[in-house]
Amino acid sequence: MIVKEFDYVKGNTVVKPTRKSKESNKKQKELERAKRNKQKRQHEKQRKTRMACLQIAAVIFFGGFFIVHQDTKVYQKQRELASINNEIRVVTDNNEALRIDLLKMSSLDSIKTNAESKLGMSIATKDNTTQIEVPSNYFEEENNSADEKQKTVFSKIMDAFSK
Repeated sequence: MIVKEFDYVKGNTVVKPTRKSKESNKKQKELERAKRNKQKRQHEKQRKTRMACLQIAAVIFFGGFFIVHQDTKVYQKQRELASINNEIRVVTDNNEALRIDLLKMSSLDSIKTNAESKLGMSIATKDNTTQIEVPSNYFEEENNSADEKQKTVFSKIMDAFSK
């Protein structure tokens, strides 16, 4: 090209194409890697949050199940207590009725009428009674004979030597 004193240039002034440097490629790869790491951390954080929520939900579920189970036991015990109290009330009423019947039956008038009408008994008079006198040592002799039966051979020998 011929240089002249003119301010213009003849021909193509476009810069020849060059390849991009590897430096920008490295920066882009680092940015992508950082982006992937950030996405992994966010995904891991979301997963941990979901797991924590599931654990809390499971604890609440089992806690509720346990409470319902215990309440069921309490209600069953209350029902049993109510039935037992009802049975006690019925038995008490029956006992009161039996006491009233016993009082009716134990009155002297009812005993006398039952004895005379059903059993054919009558009131004893002096003519119908018999008196027997029991000696005062009647029972002592019986006890002595029982003692003699219970004496052993050794005690009989000892009694013989002591006389």
